[in-house]
Amino acid sequence: MGKLSKQTPKSEELNLDALPWNSSLSITNNLEGGFLSLEEIDESQYNLTIPDSGKEVEVNLKKRKRVVEDKVDDGNIKIDEEKKKKKKKKNMTKNVPTQVFETNVDELMDEDEFNAWHELRLHPLLMKEIYKLGFKQPTAIQKACIPAAAHQGKDVIGAAETGSGKTLAFGLPIFQRLLDEQEKVVNKQTLEDLDVAEIIAPRGLLRALIITPTRELALQVTDHLKAAAKSTKFRVVAIVGGMSTEKQERLLKARPEIIVGTPGRLWELMSGGEKHLVELHSLSFFVLDEADRMIENGHFHELQFIIDMLPANSGAIEKCSQDVQNCTTVSSFQRKKRQTLVFSATIALSADFRKKLKRGTVKLKQSATYGLSSLEALSERAGLRPEAAIFDLTSESIMTSNLVESFLECSEEDKDAYLYYMLRVHGLGRTIVFCSKNNASRHVAALLSTLDISVSVLNGERQQRARLKALDNFRKNKNGILVASDVAARGLDLPGVRMVIHYQLPRSAEVYVHRSGRTARASTDGCSILLVSSNERSKFPFLCKSFGKDTLQRFPIDDSYMPEVRKRLSLARQIIKISLKDSKEKVKDSWIKRNAESIGLDMEENDSEEERVDKCRQKKSTVMQLKKLQQELNVLLSRPLQPKSFSHRFLAGAGVSPMLQHQLEEIAQQKGSNDRSLKDNKRNLVMIGQVCVEPLQALRNRRAGPEQACLNMNINDLAEKHRDMEKLRRKRKEAKKRLKQQKKTDKKRRK
Repeated sequence: MGKLSKQTPKSEELNLDALPWNSSLSITNNLEGGFLSLEEIDESQYNLTIPDSGKEVEVNLKKRKRVVEDKVDDGNIKIDEEKKKKKKKKNMTKNVPTQVFETNVDELMDEDEFNAWHELRLHPLLMKEIYKLGFKQPTAIQKACIPAAAHQGKDVIGAAETGSGKTLAFGLPIFQRLLDEQEKVVNKQTLEDLDVAEIIAPRGLLRALIITPTRELALQVTDHLKAAAKSTKFRVVAIVGGMSTEKQERLLKARPEIIVGTPGRLWELMSGGEKHLVELHSLSFFVLDEADRMIENGHFHELQFIIDMLPANSGAIEKCSQDVQNCTTVSSFQRKKRQTLVFSATIALSADFRKKLKRGTVKLKQSATYGLSSLEALSERAGLRPEAAIFDLTSESIMTSNLVESFLECSEEDKDAYLYYMLRVHGLGRTIVFCSKNNASRHVAALLSTLDISVSVLNGERQQRARLKALDNFRKNKNGILVASDVAARGLDLPGVRMVIHYQLPRSAEVYVHRSGRTARASTDGCSILLVSSNERSKFPFLCKSFGKDTLQRFPIDDSYMPEVRKRLSLARQIIKISLKDSKEKVKDSWIKRNAESIGLDMEENDSEEERVDKCRQKKSTVMQLKKLQQELNVLLSRPLQPKSFSHRFLAGAGVSPMLQHQLEEIAQQKGSNDRSLKDNKRNLVMIGQVCVEPLQALRNRRAGPEQACLNMNINDLAEKHRDMEKLRRKRKEAKKRLKQQKKTDKKRRK
């Protein structure tokens, strides 16, 4: 094949899209096959400069095209001038090198604001996405972990408060290492021996496996990593339960480099022989997110099997199976030790474990063989290296300083009343109501829905599609309410959450930390409220001591609202009781009919005519009673929640409050506006007479008052009282036991 003549006119620019490439010289940007495009070749290797403007980009592209001209056969070049003119603008944007920043991004962003990121020496492509995302400076956990994991190649155990940016703390080192490897592949090539077979980058191999405890967290991590890797062309795929297995198998056939998943579905596909998940010879990163959740008793047995499948962390790949594709493309710089990254919001490592890590004498304990009972056992089983870096950035109080914690003592029957009160009087912004049991979340959701409060429900019993829809609805509503189990307590980034209500006490301090971490994220403030019933009062002081609280503030309640609240709750409970009874009867009848039809039996009605008439009368009376109760409740709900002293006949009957004065001023301002604006603001103006205050503001106002001393509860005093009560109960129990034993001995003597 002859080369192009150098006398080719300069005006005839080559259109790379129109070139009929020969099969022996196929340089294409094929992600599936692992080919590198000309855009990924390092400019410094060929004395090319990174352009800063559109004109320089065009000049650079022309130089690159002329380099390729020397490799193309003279007879195969036929460029249509009309097509060239039409595609000129398209080619200018399409063939711009990936290392080049877009000019509009440079104009909008001031790089001086990102100086802290530049100190971390990240790849330009990663910096480009950081500019777009608007993260002006890294968080403390990112500053600590990225240099150790990305540049020093160390294993990392990181602990930081919720909302501190742990996802990018392990995501950016992964992308940094993969980009460095790509550049090393390209730098080994020259213009003279530009052969496609020699410049294949290690694509199509599983390079990073990230495991999270919940499905929602896995999908959230996937979204964050995709946003940070838009310019890198690395593929991130989520493999979670509750979704179509066939669809996920199709995604794995594309051979993505990074997989985020939950242990159950990952092990299901691995045990089924999924090739891409079984081929772990090229795995460079193994990440455990929210690791403390993984070690809870009775959870995630599949995680042990997945860890056992990981190849030995020997630092080099000795042999590759012959049936593994692309194994010959794994270059020497890729054959490094696998990095293990363990992250959590809480950390519990003994001083002995740290000493063993420093000395390099960490050995897997025999007990860890049978279960992952601690974070130490989990880290050791995952192959943590002796020189691992440990970053514990959690404060002594564990919780962020922006979080205001409080509690509210009540009886078990009044929990619903106080919950409704807080949502109606202090429900400004998004609110999450946490329940420890799924049946409690169903009860709360049904009660609030009956009271005309729109809620989203998220628990482990719901299908994955319904769970994702609940999260979407919650994010769309600026005053949304999410009733959730502890499934939503881990790692979910839900913006704008102002209040977290613990309807039921969490089982442990770690669960409380993660629940409360859904608010006060990323330097914002928030409020956490514990509803403590009489049955939970004995557990409460020990729970507070476990997360380092000696005193806790009581949430202020205006008791003048409670009579109106209890009226509404009474009607709502009656409606739910009647509806639930009716639905149970319908379910029972349908179950009997369905099973009878399945076995071929004909259903006969043995009821007499009088019984059928009685049933019909009962149904009618039930319907009438239900309608009557619903009408009464609708009348109450049509009015704003007002204190007992408020006059419904005259607005100033109980005095004009500042809130009422402010609302009347808003009505006066809207008088001169058009009807459409009045209609839009109508919903915000129906709260006449109701004092609607943000929970944080209510706590701060009460905290500044003179009665602050009686608001705080001393946890130590409460624990001491509880111990005294326990001693008294124990003494009474022993006395009863002695009395019973004495009666038995007396009875034996008489015999």
